[in-house]
Amino acid sequence: MSTMLADTARHRVVVIGAGFAGLQLVHQLSHPAVSITLIDRRNHHLFQPLLYQVATTVLSTSEIAWPIRHLFRDRSEVETLLGEVTGVDRDNRCVVLEDGTGVAYDTLVVTTGSRHAYFGKDQWEPFAPGLKTLEDATTIRRRILQAS
Repeated sequence: MSTMLADTARHRVVVIGAGFAGLQLVHQLSHPAVSITLIDRRNHHLFQPLLYQVATTVLSTSEIAWPIRHLFRDRSEVETLLGEVTGVDRDNRCVVLEDGTGVAYDTLVVTTGSRHAYFGKDQWEPFAPGLKTLEDATTIRRRILQAS
């Protein structure tokens, strides 16, 4: 596993997840002795409360999703990475990404959010799809528009 180089003179904070909690933490964490790496498997932050409006064609996807890099464009101490975290090597204080690279940390914060649940009734999913992602919203929108 190769490890991404980091400025070892600064305290390295790695935040997994760019949802509301991850973004709030990064926005509030500002100190010259800290470097922040924000990792998410999507390249955008999603304002989930408005997903239903995308699903019902009131809003477009671009109106509720913003590129993560754009949100922190004025923060040189914040690095954003597009990647899937597959593990954490606690002994070496390193987050392992799907491509085999590692991101070293001094402090690790996990803000990965949640997924919808059917409370033991998974057979309901085809009839009651979740609404947590842009893909979910556009799938529901397509079903609505194609309904006769």
